[in-house]
Amino acid sequence: MKNILAVLLLAVAPSIAAEEPKKPADFASPATMCNGTYALCIKAPCEKKPDANNLYPCGCILQTGWNLGPNSCEDRQKDLTSTYSNLFNLGSATVSCPASTQWAWCYGAKCEVDPRDPTRAICKCPTSTKPTVVLVAASSCSDPSKVCGMLWSGATPVESKFANDYYYWWMTTNGQQSNLPASACAAASN
Repeated sequence: MKNILAVLLLAVAPSIAAEEPKKPADFASPATMCNGTYALCIKAPCEKKPDANNLYPCGCILQTGWNLGPNSCEDRQKDLTSTYSNLFNLGSATVSCPASTQWAWCYGAKCEVDPRDPTRAICKCPTSTKPTVVLVAASSCSDPSKVCGMLWSGATPVESKFANDYYYWWMTTNGQQSNLPASACAAASN
């Protein structure tokens, strides 16, 4: 069974990466791939109390490697930035939250190394109440209300799909290993 699954994944993967994904009109600024240190805010819990600039602190993970962001690689070397990679997609899925859910838009946010833990970053993110998807451990799919009841870093469904698809396309096109885009949590059956 494992061998059949591996063959199927190898057969499907090239077709996923065949054509460059089109950037949606409302996607924030350019989407630039860089190799360096970045803050990964996927799965980041955020404080519900904003700072003086109405930005919400989110607890992100420091990573080094390929990442997708809205500013240049030179700018990202100067200032720690929250960008995207699909590093946490394996074993994860996306929960869809309704339009009234407050979530943090951390893509491109400025960050600082957490003074209490040098493996983490604190990123200050604006929030939104548009419909969102949040990446969670697949085991959290059984109760989306617990996820949607907290303040998490998220993205609109269109932005999330583009970031996942573009990152995977770019990595595989450039001979880099990459996790597949995360799938949505299965709908609950009644």
